[in-house]
Amino acid sequence: MKSHMVLLSAYSKMGSVNKCEEILNQMCKSGLKLDTYVLNSMLNLYGRLGQFGKMEEVLRVMEKGSYVADISTYNILINRYGQAGFIERMEDLFQLLPSKGLKPDVVTWTSRIGAYSKKKLYLKCLEIFEEMIDDGCYPDGGTAKVLLAACSNEDQTEQVTTVIRTMHKDMKTVLPV
Repeated sequence: MKSHMVLLSAYSKMGSVNKCEEILNQMCKSGLKLDTYVLNSMLNLYGRLGQFGKMEEVLRVMEKGSYVADISTYNILINRYGQAGFIERMEDLFQLLPSKGLKPDVVTWTSRIGAYSKKKLYLKCLEIFEEMIDDGCYPDGGTAKVLLAACSNEDQTEQVTTVIRTMHKDMKTVLPV
């Protein structure tokens, strides 16, 4: 299994869909059971290459089979659709999370913000950011970077910087100081 995963990872980074699919077929033929991690790797590869039909096919296999589509699965889908500008599909998947028993995490929220940030929709980014905080999810450095990318003027940049600094001042440290 480890050998197959190393190969899958290497070919995935190279964008070699055919080789990755061959490895999956070899795994199945040799009796190895695919898991969520393997299928998530394929989702990410297909999405990165813009092969959304194949990405959806993998999701259907996961939903029909004995595989667990976890928050990482949906984060990949939300991120890839958002990056490609398929906002409606991204939002549909986000709205599905509660029915799947999943709670959005910082990656989920940041991916959504990133999709609107690419379009310079600053107010929508702030709206989602507020939803994120209201949901009890706190931003990380990636969230701050994505929010700053949405800014199109100095006032917006100052506003985001102030909000992020204020939040981090109020947050408790994990380790006692």
